[in-house]
Amino acid sequence: MTPQNRTDSAEAALMDEVDISPGVHQATEADEEEVLGELYGEPDDGYFRGEESG
Repeated sequence: MTPQNRTDSAEAALMDEVDISPGVHQATEADEEEVLGELYGEPDDGYFRGEESG
């Protein structure tokens, strides 16, 4: 969707196919959290953001 501040109707139509599991942000592989930590630093409130927060 471009630009990011508007809704693209084609993309919005697919939202029912998105995984909405409450645990979707949790690591699924044993080393996933370690790899994400190396790439993005410590998680912010449990989420790896990939950008500076604050």
